[in-house]
Amino acid sequence: MEVGEVFTVDPVPARGEELDWPARAACRDVEPDLFFPTPTHGAALAAAERRALAVCRVCPVLAACRAWANVEQPHGIAGGLTEDERRRARRATPRRPGRAERSAVVPGPSPRADRAPVIAAGHTALTAGADRGDIARTLGVTRRTVDRWAAALAIPAGGGR
Repeated sequence: MEVGEVFTVDPVPARGEELDWPARAACRDVEPDLFFPTPTHGAALAAAERRALAVCRVCPVLAACRAWANVEQPHGIAGGLTEDERRRARRATPRRPGRAERSAVVPGPSPRADRAPVIAAGHTALTAGADRGDIARTLGVTRRTVDRWAAALAIPAGGGR
């Protein structure tokens, strides 16, 4: 394909041709390598992108292709957009609801939800001067958690070891 070459596409599919959008795409008879430029930057990349985008400009199914490309095609030129343009479009589009937002089920209590007795036991052990490592192992918490409890109680680092 030459830089100045113009494409014309018949938007009506030929007899027996599938009626889905890829069968009517302007790129259906174009070498696929055109849409995956090998230059990585500069004027060579810009020229390669322009050649591929020239095909997209006259495509009768550009909207359908763009919708597909934004979701399914991370590389190359697709939907009349470069990789960077699709990436920016995805960032600007609000995300679909995540699992937590879709779920109508209220989660049950966490097995760690009622930690008040554990915290109280930790505080008691700290004020009694027990070893922080022993407290952590006995109560099933991390040493860091015990250190946070000690800091909240204003027990010095050496206190309670």
